[in-house]
Amino acid sequence: MPQLAIDATCLPQYDKLDRPTRERLLAVTRKFRELSFDALMSHPDLRIQRLPAGQDPRIRTFRISDAWTGVMLAPESGETFLLVHLLPRERADEWAGDQRHDVNTVMGTLERRDAAALERAGDDKPDERVERPQEGDAAAGLFDDIGDHDLRRLGIDSEILDFCRSLSSVSELEHWGPTLPQDQYEVLVELAQGHSVERVMREVVEPRRPSVGAVAADDYDTAIRNTRERVIVVNDDQEIEDVLAGEFNAWRIYLHPKQRELAYRPRFNGPAKVSGGPGTGKTVVALHRVKHLAEHLPLDGRVLLTSFTNALVESLKRNLALLLPAELIADVDVVTADKLALDVVKEERPEVRLRSDTRGLFANIARRHRLPWPADFVYQEYRHVVMAQEIGTLEGYLDPDARRGRSTPLTVDQRRDVWHAISDARAMMRQTRQLPALELHAEATRILADRTDKPYTNVVVDEAQDLHPVQWRTLRAAVPPGPNDMFIAGDNRQRIYDSTVSFKRLGIRIVGRSYPLRVNYRTTTEILTWANEIMRGQEVNELGESVPEPAGSTRSVLRGDPPELYGAPDEAAELEALAERVRRWLADGIAPGDVCVTTRTNRIRDLVVRHLRDRELPVAVFNPREHAVTEASDTIRVTTMHGVKGLEFRAIAVFGATADALPKMDHVTSADLDEQQHAADLAAQRSLLYVACTRARESLYVSWHGPPSPFLPM
Repeated sequence: MPQLAIDATCLPQYDKLDRPTRERLLAVTRKFRELSFDALMSHPDLRIQRLPAGQDPRIRTFRISDAWTGVMLAPESGETFLLVHLLPRERADEWAGDQRHDVNTVMGTLERRDAAALERAGDDKPDERVERPQEGDAAAGLFDDIGDHDLRRLGIDSEILDFCRSLSSVSELEHWGPTLPQDQYEVLVELAQGHSVERVMREVVEPRRPSVGAVAADDYDTAIRNTRERVIVVNDDQEIEDVLAGEFNAWRIYLHPKQRELAYRPRFNGPAKVSGGPGTGKTVVALHRVKHLAEHLPLDGRVLLTSFTNALVESLKRNLALLLPAELIADVDVVTADKLALDVVKEERPEVRLRSDTRGLFANIARRHRLPWPADFVYQEYRHVVMAQEIGTLEGYLDPDARRGRSTPLTVDQRRDVWHAISDARAMMRQTRQLPALELHAEATRILADRTDKPYTNVVVDEAQDLHPVQWRTLRAAVPPGPNDMFIAGDNRQRIYDSTVSFKRLGIRIVGRSYPLRVNYRTTTEILTWANEIMRGQEVNELGESVPEPAGSTRSVLRGDPPELYGAPDEAAELEALAERVRRWLADGIAPGDVCVTTRTNRIRDLVVRHLRDRELPVAVFNPREHAVTEASDTIRVTTMHGVKGLEFRAIAVFGATADALPKMDHVTSADLDEQQHAADLAAQRSLLYVACTRARESLYVSWHGPPSPFLPM
């Protein structure tokens, strides 16, 4: 029987269908698998139609409902059908008629191009082939320094080779991106960014090549199966429903080949790390890794799945329940690193309580010791020097290397004064038996280090970029070193707190077991490209290392509209524009629960809620610690930028992106006090805006009044 494959293009469209239409589509997709090619083509309910002569002969349109039409690719073999797109009936024929599908014989993948647009572009450019400049002349074309032979070697076909010779800038290439074959466009983008032919061959072309060898130009079935980054081949009715309609978004449930290889590898000879930008599937890889480990536990084994905040942990719990049966979930603890430390300490010292006012304590201590620095400076010394480096003596703090990374110089006598203040603060914590999280971790690490029976067989860490060194020490001490002991997922671009770590110094040996993910399955190319500009000029280090992250950009498999930006004259106008934008989303068929408004502060969040409610829009404060984003909701969610971390929505509005709010300078250390901490604080707030914007799957709206945030790409 034929197999059905689903193109990523369908997924954003599926969200727009009402329930009866979704059920109808699922029924139709079952017929693709159950009927022979001839029976399918003649089925009276589907009304499958060819395109007019001269257009792609393999494309068919079929009826889903009176309002919606499906577009599929039907190779003559009848072995595989590819569901290409879902469109309103009045647009389907025109869109399908413009497209052409070809096999890229170099990469063995199926590519789609807007043939009509490329033909019109050729008509507009009578001299498509730009004459190559003579040596010494100014370069006339974007790819003049790359020969035809190398372009063909990288999978650029004759039509696109001619077209790309007419391009003169990266922005022009990006403008034509939606019309070009997907894999060839990625090759051209990498070349335009200055990467060598050999690097593009190694990082883009070779990973796509199938293990079965070359794919012929007319072997569409093999090409469909080999287009693994954009196409899912479904094997049964349940998988079809999971892909199109699962609670856990399809491209987060579904593991693409590289993700699956990492999640289900039988053995890593020590800690392993997966890193990658937003939407690349780090969390789903971590969840599937937990599934694999839980399925292979020894009789007395346990798995720890942990993340930075309670909200993220609650999200992990809900999503893990979609993957594991109850009997396996019973062998997995899903808690924050801080909760783990508190539980470990309270087993031995049940009287200990968690202290929440650590900064206030340091303010009192700084006044008592009459220190010439602000209390926050002393707290940062405690946090980033004493606790981060596990310094327990004055001699350790006086070591010349102890304050590496701190910009404010201190004399020996000044260090003595700071140390005595910190020692007083720590003594007061012990006397009151109220320990902040950093102290709980130090104590938990000591307790766990003395235990021969570790509480966990395996530890899996999500959103690893925000953990402090003391938290890593607890996690390292909670599992015995050995194969599959730690699996770490994170992205330093999304680090919204100021902790930096060295895995090597913490005894977490990653060398040779670090794997980047480069494909975004959640956010459209347009949103991702714009959001990446927020991080312009920022050097991003490798997670857990002090070296720059290896070059290589994240790419998206989805296309859509560019972000909408609006600068209002005042706050009242910005609120009115937000209400209108939300109304348009709802009118376009986006459910209220698929819309989220995010703000910098709780005060602005509450202001937005009141305004939208006054405009009779269904709205509620979204607290990720209490509310599940996977729960059905008939309200627009409004939360802070911190609250939206780790979540995703079809439509995101970032409200109040003003110069006063981003950066919020009362949260930034003065450069006069410590230049490096100042830079780290600014970088964390830049990352916060980046995180908020990359939560959008298909529609992003960013607004401000007065001067906009300097972080915004303008």
